Parts: sequence; C-alpha cells; structure tokens
Amino acid sequence: MPLNRRKFLEKSAVTGAGVALAGAVGAPGAEAAEARGKRPAKRYAFTVMGTTDLHGNVFNWDYFTDKEFDDKDHNDVGLAKVSTLVNGVREEKGRRNTLLIDAGDTIQGTQLSYYYAKVDPITAEGGPVHPMAQAMNAMDYDAAALGNHEFNYGIPVLRKFEQQCRFPLLGANALDAKTLRPAFAPYSMHRLRTPFGRDVKVAVLGLTNPGIAIWDKANVQGR
Repeated sequence: MPLNRRKFLEKSAVTGAGVALAGAVGAPGAEAAEARGKRPAKRYAFTVMGTTDLHGNVFNWDYFTDKEFDDKDHNDVGLAKVSTLVNGVREEKGRRNTLLIDAGDTIQGTQLSYYYAKVDPITAEGGPVHPMAQAMNAMDYDAAALGNHEFNYGIPVLRKFEQQCRFPLLGANALDAKTLRPAFAPYSMHRLRTPFGRDVKVAVLGLTNPGIAIWDKANVQGR
C-alpha cells in the first residue's frame, strides 16, 4: 500500500514527514531498574512543534486578490499566525524544553516566493534575504528537512537560502552526484535541559523525497 504523505503527517508525532527524532530521555536501564524494585529513574518530557508545506506563506495573504487568504477549510495559514502559537507553547513549556522543526516544501508556492527566486532573486550580488529565511530565523527554528519543492528553482537558489538560514537544512538521502556523500547535513544535534540538571541530547534526522530525481531532473542531474 503506497504511503499517503498527508495521512502520515496527521498521524505522525511530529507534524511533518521527512523528520525523525531520536533522544535519550531518562537514565539507561530505567525499565530494568524498576522491574528489580529499585527507585525508578527520573523522567523528562519535552515538546516538539512541527510545520510542513509552508509554501512561501509568510503571511496569510493572497497577492493576486490583495486580501486575506485562508485555506479551503477556512484555516489561517502563514508563519505570522504560527509564530503566535509557537510563542505561547514556549512560554508555557520553556524554550529549553521545546524544539521547532519544519518538514519541507518551504520556498515555493506563492507569488512572494516566486518574486525572490525570479524577479529579485536572492542569488543576485547584494541580493535580498529570502522572506522565509527571515521569518523562520525570527521564530528561531531548530532544523528543517528539505522538501521536493526546495529544488524547483534550482540548486543555487536553494544553497543561498541555506546560507541565509540560521538553522540547518537536513537531507540525509540527498547525495552529491560526484562524491556520493550527503550534499546537505544528514542530521542535527540539540541539547534540551531537564529539571534535574542533566541535559538530554536529541538528534533530528531529515530525509527528502526521492522523486526529486525525476520531478526536478533538470535542476539536480549530475549535481
């Protein structure tokens, strides 16, 4: 049965395909210690916030009609709206107890993102900073996986966007055609602070869509 990306997103612990978490929470052998009747290990939970398919929506605005835009289910869209929710969760849980990650398809999809790829490109000498990079930096994202639409405007635009982001773009299965090594960071490591003094290391692994080799062949072949 083929994987339905959107159904997977709905069921995933992290809102977004292409991102996986690995972490050590609690002392090693905690279950065995409890089974032997010893004092149970201290437990710690942290919060993961995820976005996906942002598609260039910094604001919930339709640039064709020049008015506010909601999706077909009348939900607000855009990072400006998401930022309010993120700030609320961080205030409640504590910044060092949260991660904010994105699962890709970030820099394509609106007239705004087209403008900064084709009309006033971020790749130009002295060019602008991509609005999505500015917004995601301001929101202090921890990591983002590469979606297939990241490659729509070509590798130079994607690399410039990567340079402008203050968080890693992850793609463990996106290989350099010449070296056959990962062309982007495969994963990133993060430290979260527990209430009992010990930091917890959490790894975020990013995977991208293999279909890029077909859908964006002209942009990625031999790269």
